[in-house]
Amino acid sequence: MANRPFFAFHFHKQAHTPMYIQLAEQLQTAILHGAFLVDGQQLISLRDMKTVSGCSLETVKKAYDHLAEEGWLEAVHGKGYYLTQRAKEARLESRLPLTDIPIASLADSSPRPGEELVKRLRSAFYDSLTVLDEPSAQKKVRRAHAAKVFADHLGRRGLPHSPERILSFNRSTSGFAFLAQRIMSPRDVVFVEEYSYPVFLRLLSQCGITVRPIRMDEEGISLEALDAEQEHYPANWLLINPHYHFPTGISYSRERKEKLLEWAVQRNVRLVENDHYGDLWFEKPSSSLYQMALETQSSVQVYYLHSLSKTLARDLQLGVLMLPSDLGESELERYRQIVSMTGAEPSLLVVEAAVRLLDDPWFSEVYLADRRALFQSRFQRLWKEKHHALPAHARMYPILGGLNTWIEWGAPSAKAAESEDRIVAMLLAEGLELTPGHAFRVADEPEDTLRRPAVRFPLAPMEERELKHWLYRLGAALIR
Repeated sequence: MANRPFFAFHFHKQAHTPMYIQLAEQLQTAILHGAFLVDGQQLISLRDMKTVSGCSLETVKKAYDHLAEEGWLEAVHGKGYYLTQRAKEARLESRLPLTDIPIASLADSSPRPGEELVKRLRSAFYDSLTVLDEPSAQKKVRRAHAAKVFADHLGRRGLPHSPERILSFNRSTSGFAFLAQRIMSPRDVVFVEEYSYPVFLRLLSQCGITVRPIRMDEEGISLEALDAEQEHYPANWLLINPHYHFPTGISYSRERKEKLLEWAVQRNVRLVENDHYGDLWFEKPSSSLYQMALETQSSVQVYYLHSLSKTLARDLQLGVLMLPSDLGESELERYRQIVSMTGAEPSLLVVEAAVRLLDDPWFSEVYLADRRALFQSRFQRLWKEKHHALPAHARMYPILGGLNTWIEWGAPSAKAAESEDRIVAMLLAEGLELTPGHAFRVADEPEDTLRRPAVRFPLAPMEERELKHWLYRLGAALIR
């Protein structure tokens, strides 16, 4: 079967556009890229396309015939479907260059929701429509109930059941913006891991807050580097991703977390614990910093940020911020009012739909378990192939959960960004979009910073065989 370059199909079964039209439109793109062609002239057989696309034979036949009607294919009896002169000219003119629209993208690591979850979400939204007509007092009761349900969900992660300390936002980014704008001060200094979430870094800079990146080792943020930086730029805050670090995939050990809490107490530094992919672990992680601080009655303040969008649906924007345990009721109420006044609260319709899902044992006992097993299987497949796919100077990070791994290569260099861009450009020419390591670093990083080149390699957007294919293509690019 002609299957190079790779092409990933994505169908929207709930869309008004018929499936055969969706398939035909994507095949038109594939043809321009040279995918699924035999000797560059003939499209692969109906049965082969049925296997590749996952569509029925009838849908594939209708898609091929549609392209024939549109002048892209010509049906030759007994032989198959061939490109017309128009299609050949379109390919030669490069109307759709690879540098503009990649065949496959690993730039977004967010998973698509499963079919059963979409079905239940649709039902939950439909059943929740009545909340739009309810009086304000009843809506307030519903939000209070939602906080209890969110607290129950976080309790399965190991967080204390404290619904009164939960603020819900229309996305986790809004929760962090609330922290940066309403709780942090423009005079503050925030230490961050050397690889961090770019959106958060931009938010801090926009608020006039000083951001200082701290070197990481194999267990997470370096304690020695923290001490060294504290001598020059004393921090007020430390922003970290200890459960499943974004984007490297490192999971902090309990010992490292304990030492970080001790360090924060000694330096009088407040912590922001970002649980970016909080529900997607393969092996249940050690306790959160928030929980550990509470158990040891530590004096350090910990703000815990959790995204529900990754486990529900990426377009269902919902994030939760848990406030420190030592805040009084008056301060908690003031924060709740600020969130409400600034419009950062999620729609009550979204909240109610999420509550119905999180309250359903199926979600935590079946759906989340299946998702964790799915991503574990994909990672294990890549881990098994890494010795064959990657050269000796490359390294794939082991992970215990989450949606991506991290691949480094070569020796530390001040030109790591150049090496990353070269590899990313080479793969883009083959049809794959990857995110380079420098995209996750602070914007004003010194030019002489030494580090190994790296790329993020997500597990969510593709099937196992596609991931395996692109891992080998990455490995081939690293030895050119």
